[in-house]
Amino acid sequence: MSSILFNISILFPVTYAKLIEVYENFLILNFIYLARLMKVNRFLLSWVIIVGIFFICSSSYSQKKAKNSKPIKNVEETVIATVGSENITFADLEKAYSKNLAKKNSPLYSLPKDSLMDFLNLYVRYRLKVNDALARGLDKDSATREEIRNNRRLLAETYFFEKELVNPNVEKMLRYRDWEAQISYIFVQFPADNPDTLPTYKRAMKLIDMLKNGADFAKLAKDSSNDRESAERGGLVLNYFTGGKVQRQIEDAVFSLKPGEFYPYPIKTKFGYFIVKLNKLQPRVKVKGRHILIAITPDRDSTSAFKKADSLYNLLKAGVDFSILAEENSDDPQSSMRGGDFGGWYSRSGGLEPSGKFFTSSFEDALFNLKDGEISQPVRTEYGFHIIRRDSTSKFNKDDDREDLKRTYKRLYFETDKKELIEKLQKNYGFFVNEGILSKLLSSVDTTKTVLDTAWFKSIPTDIKNEVLFGILNKLYTVGEFVNILKSKSEFRTTALTRAGLLNAIDRVVRPVVLDKATENLESQIPEFASIVKEFSDGILLFKVEALEVWDKLKFDTTFARQYWEKNKSKYKTYPVYDVHEIYVLNDSLARVIYEKLTKEGANFEDLAGQYTQRANFREKKGYWGKISTKDNNLARKLHEMNAQEGSIIGPIKYDDGFSIVRVNKYEPEREKTFEEAIPDFATEVQEILQKQLLENWLAQAKKRIPVKIYEQKLMSVVSTLKKQNK
Repeated sequence: MSSILFNISILFPVTYAKLIEVYENFLILNFIYLARLMKVNRFLLSWVIIVGIFFICSSSYSQKKAKNSKPIKNVEETVIATVGSENITFADLEKAYSKNLAKKNSPLYSLPKDSLMDFLNLYVRYRLKVNDALARGLDKDSATREEIRNNRRLLAETYFFEKELVNPNVEKMLRYRDWEAQISYIFVQFPADNPDTLPTYKRAMKLIDMLKNGADFAKLAKDSSNDRESAERGGLVLNYFTGGKVQRQIEDAVFSLKPGEFYPYPIKTKFGYFIVKLNKLQPRVKVKGRHILIAITPDRDSTSAFKKADSLYNLLKAGVDFSILAEENSDDPQSSMRGGDFGGWYSRSGGLEPSGKFFTSSFEDALFNLKDGEISQPVRTEYGFHIIRRDSTSKFNKDDDREDLKRTYKRLYFETDKKELIEKLQKNYGFFVNEGILSKLLSSVDTTKTVLDTAWFKSIPTDIKNEVLFGILNKLYTVGEFVNILKSKSEFRTTALTRAGLLNAIDRVVRPVVLDKATENLESQIPEFASIVKEFSDGILLFKVEALEVWDKLKFDTTFARQYWEKNKSKYKTYPVYDVHEIYVLNDSLARVIYEKLTKEGANFEDLAGQYTQRANFREKKGYWGKISTKDNNLARKLHEMNAQEGSIIGPIKYDDGFSIVRVNKYEPEREKTFEEAIPDFATEVQEILQKQLLENWLAQAKKRIPVKIYEQKLMSVVSTLKKQNK
């Protein structure tokens, strides 16, 4: 068993695969048009908007926006279009572009003029629709306001917890990631048969007092630690670790120390208390290197091995190529083929990439004591003597570390921290539960049942229904109000009528109130959140106004459809159809015999099919297929390729891993489809034409009410200025 510190769910949380790729490059504008192009229904369209915005807010808040240039604010604030009273600046257009179409190192001003104007016109149409919705007062519709309010809550919750929990905790762990720590520890285990942790705590404090009075940490660990493996090493943990690799309470303690110090308090885990000492703290880097191993074997003792290693070291000092000597002399079969190369980056806390294997301590110490390009004298390990060369050094990518730590934090700590934060907010907002009334409520219901029981509330006495059960932020909830909530809202349907079940339900009632209060000023605190909420609200308005003007009016116009078909009917044709009987066998010799019986002896096709065909369920039907089309049947396609005629017997044809003999009973050649037959083929095209007409008619009318102006000259002037500034 390796060190208990690394085994009892305390160190090295597993980094699991990325579950989902988070996208930032979407704006409401694209959700609407994408959904329309995909022909999703209106319910799904609403969720396209909601889910898309949710992905934006869940990822973009904590990430730094990459900038390809340094825009000059007053240039980018130039108004390049107006929609009614709304000014559209180059910055507005650039923001939409960056979220939708921007490629790395491809700023908006670098687009060709035609592409730039196309994008501006698309954005202006989007803003025209939104302004038309506002002019109609759709933003004042109660259902719309409630929808926006509810979904703002979802967005706000994500941003709030990112701001209050995820970002500060990730940044703290990221600071720890600058370092690699080597520690020793003493483990004081909780007794398995005694739930009382106080005696264990007192024992841990006694050991700390001994350390404060000058006791040797290593000796104390050897005598007192319950982890006997590490105790034999004086509590030493051989491997270094870095931020996000140990349990948080241990990590926070370790990185608060200076080398040589021990933490003055016992650190509690679910298995016992840890007393930790920081031995070494090193900057976290990764290195590449190579080595030559001269192994100690039954045929080569340590003296002989050292002599050979020393002679090779002298050759290297004289300028002989390291790779050549490694290939010719190293006893490490894997690295010798690479000229001694380790095969990847190595760090003290992460080991060798990608395997994660660690070098022995003496090898690792020698490697990190070298500078790039330096070669060590022979280093002894359990394998023999190594000559080590440090080739290069690199720092870790902060962005990769940040994402890794974010996943780690959300997996290990987020839910716990969120619960604690909500409880703290509830306390700050005056949350209370009237325990006496709760007890009366519990005594009046059947605690073995859930809210799914339709009569669960009928036994509650009338006299307690007006009693206050709980309250928060000066809002009081009576028993009657709480019962109505449980009865009317589907999310409470499975609530157990126990103390724990009802308290959980109360918590779920007050949580939205808590979060609404906590996030009420989020727009002023996080401008990006305000922008996202506005985009979301505009998207809802756009969806509703486009539904009124396009989707709700979009009907299948039979008269228009027939006119369209008359002009294009030559494009819509039936597929060739064959009515056939078949005899299918697996043996080609038998197929030829059957074919001769049919063609030379005049045997009855149906009789032979009933006797010989081996296709499943076809013997009973005497091989009858019925009508088959070249549209979806391979046998029909083969017949068509062979130009099979009505009344002919074709075969044997190699088909379906066997051999088919086919009689063509009837053949229907390709022909133009009737109007009714062709409707499925062109209905989508007709609907798209009608949709476009409705859309263009609507926008034409909207422009009469809401003037639209595009200032092409100003736009091109801004582009020209930005190009000069970013040369």
